[in-house]
Order: sequence, then structure tokens, then C-alpha cells
Amino acid sequence: MSEKQSTLSLVIAAVIALILGLGLGLYSDFDKPETNQAPEISGVILPVAKKLADFSLQDHQGQIYSKQNLSGQWSVLFLGYTQCPDVCPATLTMVKQAMSIIEKENQALLPQVVFVSVDPERDSLEKLAEYVAYFNPVFKAVTGSDAELKKLALGLSVYYKKVPGMSGEEQGDDYLMDHSAALMMVNPDGDLQAFITGPHVAEKIAASIIKVQEYYNNK
Repeated sequence: MSEKQSTLSLVIAAVIALILGLGLGLYSDFDKPETNQAPEISGVILPVAKKLADFSLQDHQGQIYSKQNLSGQWSVLFLGYTQCPDVCPATLTMVKQAMSIIEKENQALLPQVVFVSVDPERDSLEKLAEYVAYFNPVFKAVTGSDAELKKLALGLSVYYKKVPGMSGEEQGDDYLMDHSAALMMVNPDGDLQAFITGPHVAEKIAASIIKVQEYYNNK
């Protein structure tokens, strides 16, 4: 074999080895299991948490409540209003029971629960204080201007809207607030990490909170 033929053979062998190596590498990557796949919950875990813009509301004790109050701890937020006929009281009851389950099992950090009233026209701070205390005295209630509420709702990817009441018109106090029934989990960085969707059951809420925290801790 001539020197030129020998060189050509070596080049061909190197190319074949490179192709095989790349092929095996790709196969290995595809075959490799995801180390931290999001677990199934009653809702959706965001693989990349959504950054929340800052906002300025008031809590039921008259204190400023902003994104800073979401940092350093887990939070469960729920949008609603005190005159909600069914969804709000039913959901808050399930959340109350879920918190008891988590506290009893001690498998996760107990998150702060924040009821966000999207009806500032009728929900005074005094009314909000009385409302959340009925479910759990440690629950927080916040509200504020429509502009600030919409800023928070947009960041949480949820909606709310005033709709006509029994009279069919939006006049005076005769109106309802159409809003999402989802619970939003915000991680200790102050970012949206997961949605917990209905129909809400205390055991499922508790299990979902535990799984979301485990997912976050293992990232």
C-alpha cells in the first residue's frame, strides 16, 4: 500500500469513527432519562418559573403588600371576592383543610395563603379581615387599585372580569366577578412555579404542594 493510500485509509477510518462516535453520543443523550422531570400534580408545574413584576397592594391589616412579601417563603395565591356565592368559600375551605394535612404530615413547608380580592369597590379591608379569619386567622387577604390587581393577575397568567348580576346590568352593587378558580404557587424567589387547578380536593391540594416543593428543591 502506497503512502498516499495509507493516508487516505487513515482519513476514512477517522471519519467513520467520528460518525460512529457522534451517533453513539446522540443515542446516549436521547436514552438518558431526565434527572428532574416535573411530577404529575392536580395542575401544572412550570419547568422554568415565571418572573413576576412588582406590584403594590394592601393587606387586610392596612400594610403594603408587594412582591417582596412573596420572597423567602412559599405562597399560595387565590383570586376571588367576598361576595362570591360558591367557588371562593368552597376553595378556601379546601385550602384550609390542605394546610392542616401538610402541617400534620410535616412533609413540606407550610406556605402562606393569600386571598387576592379582585373586587376593591365592595371589599373593604375590614370586610376582608373578617372574611379570611372565618377560614383561618393566619390567611392573608389583599386588594388594591384595579391597575395593580391587573398587573398581578397578568403576572400570574389568570383573569378576572366584572359581569352583570341578577338584574342583567352592571349597576350599583349588582354585579359579579368572573375569575379563575386556580391556585397559584409562588416559590421563595417570588416567581410563579405552578398552578393547582380544580375541582379542588384538600388531599390533592396538599399532595400537589408537596410535589412542587420537592421539584423546586431538586432542581
